[in-house]
Amino acid sequence: MSQQLPGAGRAITDYFNSPSFHAPKESELLEAIMMELMQNGKSPSNKAIIANVIARLEHEADESVLEGYRNLLAQILENPKGRPIG
Repeated sequence: MSQQLPGAGRAITDYFNSPSFHAPKESELLEAIMMELMQNGKSPSNKAIIANVIARLEHEADESVLEGYRNLLAQILENPKGRPIG
């Protein structure tokens, strides 16, 4: 049985299900993670970034965002010397 969402909720759901919605790119995800780490006084090391990505993977439900986190994690693991990603 399907439950109807009220106006704003329905509009938000429609937006995220529409073709115009684009999940954040890996660079945007990395930027958000690095900002969060620095705001919390932590060094944005590969180890800290990987731990943060894994924590986010465990709580994310949106498949397109999950794919972005997986791609970001793969890029970090392929680039262990800390060269710029992207």
